[in-house]
Amino acid sequence: MGFLNQRRPRGFRHEYMFVDERKDRLKAVEDRAKAELGRAEPTSPGRDGIRGVFLAATKHARKRSERRLAGGFILSYGVIAVLLVILVAVWKMLLCM
Repeated sequence: MGFLNQRRPRGFRHEYMFVDERKDRLKAVEDRAKAELGRAEPTSPGRDGIRGVFLAATKHARKRSERRLAGGFILSYGVIAVLLVILVAVWKMLLCM
């Protein structure tokens, strides 16, 4: 029965050695006070704020995103699908002869 009652591994908890908890508490109190007074500093842009910023930086990436928005990928996949259908039809005709 030892197979069915396996113990779970011990959880990982990392505690920093050189952390000034008092400084962190004071910073939290200051932030709360600024928020109550309405003088809160704007937060740094998150992941969504910087998404797409570098696409305009290079010509290759910009053209690729424009082509994707214009339907270039759909058009190329459509052409490939039509060519495959024609290829299969020709192959069937050659096999029937």
